[in-house]
Amino acid sequence: MASNPHSIPDPKVNPARRRPDNTPDDNDRIEIGPTPLAYAEWEAAGLTCPDLPRMRQARLDRIVAGLQARDLDAVLLFDPLSIRYATDTTHMQLWNAHNPFRACLVTSDGYMLLWEYGGYAYMSEYNPLVREVRTGASFFYFATGQRTEEKAEKFVEQVIDVLQQRVGKGRRVAVDKIQIAGLRALDAAGVEVMDGEELMEKTRAI
Repeated sequence: MASNPHSIPDPKVNPARRRPDNTPDDNDRIEIGPTPLAYAEWEAAGLTCPDLPRMRQARLDRIVAGLQARDLDAVLLFDPLSIRYATDTTHMQLWNAHNPFRACLVTSDGYMLLWEYGGYAYMSEYNPLVREVRTGASFFYFATGQRTEEKAEKFVEQVIDVLQQRVGKGRRVAVDKIQIAGLRALDAAGVEVMDGEELMEKTRAI
């Protein structure tokens, strides 16, 4: 039988192999991580490469510890830096820096939900700590115009739904950098809004 000229007898990408940072050795990835140059420099310097799965878990553990230490039920994040810290994911970072279309909720029991643009779960599927992906966190005027308040209320309904599932009647939620319509919707829903920036700045310090 003639060989297939398009076959790859010895593929360079092996899904079973791991990179030095303990992530899959493949090029079908969205996550941002070290490059071969960085790996080589660290090896030459005798440095141990970061273990990204362990790092992600440690970051989530720090957020949960911060929530529990402050008697908070959850933290609701809109700051792209804090979302990146919590989820190790990013999406159109420059655009997101001034148009908050993403949000992340971490509850005190460690459940992490990401509201992603278009609900695109593939943007974060490499991180199993992101337990759920939804859509609907955009309620800034450019995106929602005269329906901004309506969209904010729909978003808060989702937040309340998750809180009921994860923490029962708990409504003490730390929030950072939320749009005015979202803050008003949280207030109207009976959420006790606390300072999320203080929590995340101190959590991200390490």
